[in-house]
Amino acid sequence: MTSMSMFERGGTTLVEGEGVRVRDEAGNSYLSATSGLWNVTCGWNHPRIVDAVTEQLRRFSYGTLFRYGHDTARDLAARLLEIAPGDFERVYFSSSGSSANETAVKVLRRYRSLVGQPERRLVVSFDAHSWHGTGIGAMALTGEDLDQEEYGVDRRWNRLLPYPDPFAAERGLGPDERTCREALAELERTEGDQVAAVIVEPILCSGGVLMPPDGFLEEVAAATRRMGAHLIVDEVATGFGRTGRMFASEHTGVRPDVVTLSKGINSGYLPLAATLFPAEVYEAYEASGTYLTHGETQSGNPAACAAALATLDVMEDENLVERSAKAGARLRQHLDALLELDIVGEVRGEGLALAVELVRDPVSREPLSPMDMAMISHLCQRNGLLVHLSRRCLLLFPPLVVTDAEVDEIAARLAGALKAVRSR
Repeated sequence: MTSMSMFERGGTTLVEGEGVRVRDEAGNSYLSATSGLWNVTCGWNHPRIVDAVTEQLRRFSYGTLFRYGHDTARDLAARLLEIAPGDFERVYFSSSGSSANETAVKVLRRYRSLVGQPERRLVVSFDAHSWHGTGIGAMALTGEDLDQEEYGVDRRWNRLLPYPDPFAAERGLGPDERTCREALAELERTEGDQVAAVIVEPILCSGGVLMPPDGFLEEVAAATRRMGAHLIVDEVATGFGRTGRMFASEHTGVRPDVVTLSKGINSGYLPLAATLFPAEVYEAYEASGTYLTHGETQSGNPAACAAALATLDVMEDENLVERSAKAGARLRQHLDALLELDIVGEVRGEGLALAVELVRDPVSREPLSPMDMAMISHLCQRNGLLVHLSRRCLLLFPPLVVTDAEVDEIAARLAGALKAVRSR
């Protein structure tokens, strides 16, 4: 379809951002339909977040959570417990989504020993398209192929189940819902008494914004509880308004036992993540006098927490959750119009987490080659639009502050790139 000669050598170095636009060192301006890496929900250089961070740095720039605490982390923990989609008692801060998920697994495995169930060490996740991070422990949970074997990732205490991929299943290239439900039931029957936790994303964003079939997450939650395990919901990518709700699990009837958060927690201004635990877990540690051997130097950094508190204020005052739903519906309408193009196979998503599935032709519906996908990304960038590639899809995750005019501009620039490919 194209030669590699059209691709420029070297990457693009970004140097400045304002709202939903960023600029590179050559002076080129781009609309970011990626929100950085899906995290800059309030846009670049939001004055309230910048001011909050600046004030915090002047007042108290660093405080460790090892044997101490500080007021900004305390205040943020209280806010998170107020808005989180479950019954939680304690917040553990870390610095990335990977570390938040590893914290969840580590704490829950130790918890099982504390309550006299040391045999419960298995953690169940989903195969092929799930993403829980690139730390050595998080990679064990991640279903996407990250060369886990080559990195020596230990998966002896992990189980991977298939996850429904309806678009691929139509062509016999992926598991259907029935197969996935049967695999879940088989695991429950054969190893259910060894499971400590099940971890799932409410929407598999890195996997191409795979939406769970109706009732599937509810069945996962029900099976988890029948096994006597904890349900970890990974809201790292989907939390804080991304899908038109504060948390994506609110689209379902599922209430997590443990939830992991990052990305939009402070609009990506500084590294921050959180893992929220129920009272029973905290109380087991406290009753036994067990010290949790875990932590990071930058966990709950005061400036990062100040950015998060300001972000939550901005989201509330500017109605960004509602804005995500409305802007997402507008962008989805534009994207649905692209289904008339031969290379667009499907559009899916919620709020401002959207995917455009690209195909070679409408008959075979085989995915485009990686080279063709890269070419489309390149053409988008030439059109002044930054998009994200994932497997067979273009992913669109613009900041929640995006205006209607900017939504229309994103759609027009994407359409121009896709039509240019179609004409080749």
